[in-house]
Amino acid sequence: MRAASSAACLVALLVAPIFISALPVDYFYGEDQQQQQQEPNIDEVEENRLDFDQQQKESIGLFAPSKPIGQVSGLAINSNGHIVAFHRSGRVWDEKSFNSDETFNKDLGPINNKTIAIVDRDQKTVDEFGEGLFYMPHGLTIDSNGDYWVTDVGSHQVHKIDAKTQKIVMSLGEKLVPGEDDKHFCKPTDVAVAKNGHIFVADGYCNSRILKFDSKGNLMAQINAAQEDGQPSEFAIPHSLSLIEDMNIVCVADRENQRVQCFSAGLSEGDRTLPTGIPITAATDIGRVFAIREREHYLIGVTGTSDDVEAQMFSIDMSTGKTETFAKGLREAHALAVAADGVMFVSQLEPSRILEVRLL
Repeated sequence: MRAASSAACLVALLVAPIFISALPVDYFYGEDQQQQQQEPNIDEVEENRLDFDQQQKESIGLFAPSKPIGQVSGLAINSNGHIVAFHRSGRVWDEKSFNSDETFNKDLGPINNKTIAIVDRDQKTVDEFGEGLFYMPHGLTIDSNGDYWVTDVGSHQVHKIDAKTQKIVMSLGEKLVPGEDDKHFCKPTDVAVAKNGHIFVADGYCNSRILKFDSKGNLMAQINAAQEDGQPSEFAIPHSLSLIEDMNIVCVADRENQRVQCFSAGLSEGDRTLPTGIPITAATDIGRVFAIREREHYLIGVTGTSDDVEAQMFSIDMSTGKTETFAKGLREAHALAVAADGVMFVSQLEPSRILEVRLL
């Protein structure tokens, strides 16, 4: 069944079959807010108009930081509840950005402007940093200690940034050198970090793999696409990761294969622990999945337009497999973050902006 008809095809590989339904409204709103039926409040100018589902399941508004930023490729929520945006300042990814061998155009150099903005819920930019560090920003996550982890598809690296000093304290991959061995990446797209320090990297635009490292950067495992009947045997741009630690699962947004595949993360200890990379479950035919994030066992995702599925958002209850689609017509979405109160923040590349999405 196609997601275009509101249902995704979920396939359980090692667990009981899972089904499809709706995300509870009270997860996104407190009891006092459930009765508030707001209209989408996107500014009424041509570049900000979107055609959304007439059922009006959601309220969607602009989230405009008080200081201008570039195309936002990564989003996260820090411990203060502030939105952290990893952006490209004035740089855009075009035909001049990379050479035919996937190396970055060195004539461009690093971005000299600040590329990380921290914005409070009132849209005030409270801090900025990251100038002269990155070539083509992409993925962003924040670990349990509050430190930032980013992927730079330009330098083919993954970086850990100390939140207090705002300095890079660890890098994986060789700067500006793409590759496919255990010391190199090729345009890595996203990173997820467990409380025990294990690092998962989606690699990426050129390679079709997920790599797992220990806290010191030593390779522990490689995760390849699950083998399913009638499905592609390799990832086609694994674009986003979501780590669900208490379920010992890491999920992969396999963008061009229009699916999400979830695997054992290998985080638990003991005799009954599943090794890293065992297929657990999958959602197929759900559109080109650009970003996924988890909150309270709900996996939230954004998709781009494909031949048979329109751009939209979706939620999957990871405990039951029940899912719902919403925000239909939300095009050019690239990154996603979900706040503790369930409000979702979505970045679009064209037009370059951040949206605030609430389910009604």
